Amino acid sequence: MLHRYINPFLEYCQLADFSPRSIQALTIRLNEFKAFLKSLKIQSVKKITYQHLINFVADHKNPSIHVRKSRVWTLRQFFHFLTLHQDTQKNIALKLPYPKIEKTVPQFLTPDEYNRLICHFSQQSDSSIGLRNLIIIMLLGTLGLRTRTLIALNIEDIDLTCGLVWIREKGQRQRNLVVPHSFCKIIFQIVNCTTLSAYVCLTGKLPSATVCWKVNNCLNTP
Repeated sequence: MLHRYINPFLEYCQLADFSPRSIQALTIRLNEFKAFLKSLKIQSVKKITYQHLINFVADHKNPSIHVRKSRVWTLRQFFHFLTLHQDTQKNIALKLPYPKIEKTVPQFLTPDEYNRLICHFSQQSDSSIGLRNLIIIMLLGTLGLRTRTLIALNIEDIDLTCGLVWIREKGQRQRNLVVPHSFCKIIFQIVNCTTLSAYVCLTGKLPSATVCWKVNNCLNTP
């Protein structure tokens, strides 16, 4: 029953410039909702009640709190679409409450731990790979970049003359950050190196497993 509405709804979301990740989440949740309605043998969207929505959000396959939040958002969007096309009289999902997700306390390095990392990687900066690892640690710690943001960086994103880096963040946001002059000098050494391994160092090809192992080893060394 629900499949005849799902595809037009997803096309509507694409035209509304929903992100690919949002489209994927909507598809997953609506398929779950379709299976839920099928188990209840509901044959028409007009027979869906608010209590059905509550039961689906809270109980269907014992969802996590993040899945419940995603389901509420999906149902609100979907029933808004149905209302616009007069397939239902009103958006019965509007009153669905979003579950409250407790904020977790962020974990971060102390100044002493960060200084130990800088000292450790500075001692290995006599090679192109060592310079790359040093820049990774300096950018992560000083500019506060997310790992995914750093991985997306390329050499062309850094203006060494002006000392600016252009980054792309969550939600397709873009912004510029000021890069300290000392960083620019180190990056300049890599950009002007003739070896391929040195050039690749800022193109997103990060040896995350190796770097993480070195970071962990450094922090656990007295």
